[in-house]
Amino acid sequence: MPRFFPSAAALLIALSLPAAGRASVTKDQALDAIRTFEANAGGGLAAPGSAADKNDAVARASNTILKFTLESDLVIVDLGAESVPWCDVKKGLSDLPNSGERGLLLAAYLCGSVKAQLESGRQDPNPYVGWVAMLRIYRAVKLREGVTIPEAEALLARRVDGTLEAYAADAARRSAESLRSKYGPAEGSTR
Repeated sequence: MPRFFPSAAALLIALSLPAAGRASVTKDQALDAIRTFEANAGGGLAAPGSAADKNDAVARASNTILKFTLESDLVIVDLGAESVPWCDVKKGLSDLPNSGERGLLLAAYLCGSVKAQLESGRQDPNPYVGWVAMLRIYRAVKLREGVTIPEAEALLARRVDGTLEAYAADAARRSAESLRSKYGPAEGSTR
């Protein structure tokens, strides 16, 4: 059983629960959750505590980050197939092989994207910084668990050959075009 399955289960539960009745997550809470996630998700020795404590911390942080991502007007994170090819958020993670690890990679992607936007003060749906954060966790999971996720491997190969940033810009463009074709131009758009 994957070491980080509880975090994936927590993400799936958070995706399926209505947000009503729960307090909103503040920017400071989101940044604290990102720090907790980064300290514990890689499985390194940076954070004190047992593996179970680290898993619980990752699960709580993942839920907080996901809630902030879904509810906050401060950030825009693309969860489409172009940006998160390792998991189909419409179908869910549970039917995919290595679902626990895929959920962890989704949380890492969210952390990277949200952190960059909060630090810059600028909304940016480009998946590049999220991919870089995800690949950092993927490498640790791959080494520790021996898990290979083909979609993450493809992004890792682009990172190694120096084409990841350009590929991310293209993915963001394709995603925006797909949304425009389905829903029309964004409000206030001159296109």
